[in-house]
Amino acid sequence: MSVPKNLPPLAKQSLILTYIQNSFTAHTLKELEKALPSVASINGMHVKDYLQALTDEGKIHVEKIGSGNWYWSFLSEEKKIRTDELAKLTLEKRKTDDAVQELHQRVDQANGKQRDDAGAEDDRADLVAEQARLTEELQTFKAELHRYRDGDPAELLLKKKQTQALQQKAELWTDNVAILEQWLAHALAGDWDKLDAIKRSCYGDEYDEEGQGLKEL
Repeated sequence: MSVPKNLPPLAKQSLILTYIQNSFTAHTLKELEKALPSVASINGMHVKDYLQALTDEGKIHVEKIGSGNWYWSFLSEEKKIRTDELAKLTLEKRKTDDAVQELHQRVDQANGKQRDDAGAEDDRADLVAEQARLTEELQTFKAELHRYRDGDPAELLLKKKQTQALQQKAELWTDNVAILEQWLAHALAGDWDKLDAIKRSCYGDEYDEEGQGLKEL
């Protein structure tokens, strides 16, 4: 069964990795330049680029033996890599949960101060300013992500990890902005016109008329 030529680069990477792992042996560059074009439907001139991307991500190994490079990868190593990645993601989620919890506590403290302190208006102004700062940072992340949207395959492979990190950070700040919106709605006691004016001022071009809030990523 032939491989479609219009597969995305990451799918072709996966086919290459599967081929090397299922072979249970090491391969010379010459062998892979001959085999991989039909395995992943790629141009023979791009074999080195795909191998380099997989090597940079630690999914395959390369060792110079004699006059040439030998490439290999085993399923047991892939399992360990996935386990390590899961542990990292779990840690990041815990950090995110802690950050959200801390933000909730700050909002609760601000609510309490609003009830007991005539100076609550200043606190609200500080939170509005913080919301504007978060929105500006989110727009910066979006612009950075847009730079990589239409790149060529080689660029996409090189920028994959950086783009994923930016996406995760943008989503975190989007959640933070949503929490601040909820607090403002409560603090303004249902004055939706005033809330809408604040959001329009903070979000600028990123204001979504239909959703009446920050545009989705």
